Amino acid sequence: MKRWFKNTLISVACLIPLAFVVGFSTNWSNKTTITSVGSSGVKPFIEELSKDYLKSHKSIDITVDAGGSGFGIDQVADGFTNIGNASKNPYSSVIDPKNELEQKWRDKNIKTYTVAWEAICLVYIPPKNSLITDEMLFPTDNNKSMLSVSESTIAKLYQAFSGFADDSYMNSYPSLGDFASEYIDSSIISILKNTKMIPYVRTGGSLTSGTAASFYEYSRYKNFDSKKLSSRTQKAFEVGNYGSNWKLVQTDEANSRAWDMFSKSNTPGSVVYLSSGFIAQNENLIRKNHYGVFGYQGSNSTVYSYTVENMQNSNYDWCRPLNLMTSLDSDEGQLSFIENFLLDDAKTKDIWNKMGAATLTQNQKNSMKKDDSYKISDFDLHDVRLDESFGAIYE
Repeated sequence: MKRWFKNTLISVACLIPLAFVVGFSTNWSNKTTITSVGSSGVKPFIEELSKDYLKSHKSIDITVDAGGSGFGIDQVADGFTNIGNASKNPYSSVIDPKNELEQKWRDKNIKTYTVAWEAICLVYIPPKNSLITDEMLFPTDNNKSMLSVSESTIAKLYQAFSGFADDSYMNSYPSLGDFASEYIDSSIISILKNTKMIPYVRTGGSLTSGTAASFYEYSRYKNFDSKKLSSRTQKAFEVGNYGSNWKLVQTDEANSRAWDMFSKSNTPGSVVYLSSGFIAQNENLIRKNHYGVFGYQGSNSTVYSYTVENMQNSNYDWCRPLNLMTSLDSDEGQLSFIENFLLDDAKTKDIWNKMGAATLTQNQKNSMKKDDSYKISDFDLHDVRLDESFGAIYE
């Protein structure tokens, strides 16, 4: 009897951990993992927005990785990820006759969801001088920024970033003084004019970088005033074929990599374009380093701060979409995640604002629908819209 009892205890003792392992394995085997790769600019947004969603969706895991907008577009087209991220409109990459993305896009019924907008901002390293205050560098009020872009200097800025001195706007080495706001003291302007500008540009231009594409390719300036610039100046932004008339520093596609090179050099006169989301998430570091942020002068001469709302209402329209792309034929839970969470302003508006982005208007959301449904692939929707874009139509 005692021997039987002893054997029984041993059997039970062995079965308990086995049952635990089986139960644990079963629990995890029922988990659905949604993968998301692409733009490093979109990555922190998805990570932040996933936190609340996963609290009420215990059976789902979400993994997010970077790699760049082009990588996200390729990965979703090849079926290697549930969601591809891109901080630019994927239309031009998909339609490019040099690759096979268009057929893959059609075969997989891929849909592009625009979930928010970011602005493109210019950050600069000022000369070291006691006359230059932190309020001038990182203004909290309009009309306080030391450097700004205006209708009279926008072409000069683009030419400076192209590296070519073949247009009348910038035929000598550019300086920070070329973009000094009118309200600042003449003694400060003199200091800025003696500080040569060093533009930081993206290798590959608009073809690879969503930030670069928004800086020029999809700007309002490109659509209306680009004829003011020479063809090779324009080409510099499109394919990254920059000139050498003055010093340019080429960086990788990601904002984080561009920032690393920019901040490590710590050279006065350096200027780099970054997303508003990146700036919002690294504001303390920018302030600590005593770097500055350009303002934007409107038609009424007011210099506005870098917020997305100000940029959307400016003459430059340096805004970029935050796009998520997925196949409508292979739903592993990502459609619910995108539609019911990311497009729900009540849940996400505060998060977007905190992280430097802006939500969509109702008209922009409606532009992604057909018959009141979002589940319409890009090409099915495109055949109706004929506007050469995927995702939300920008107003």
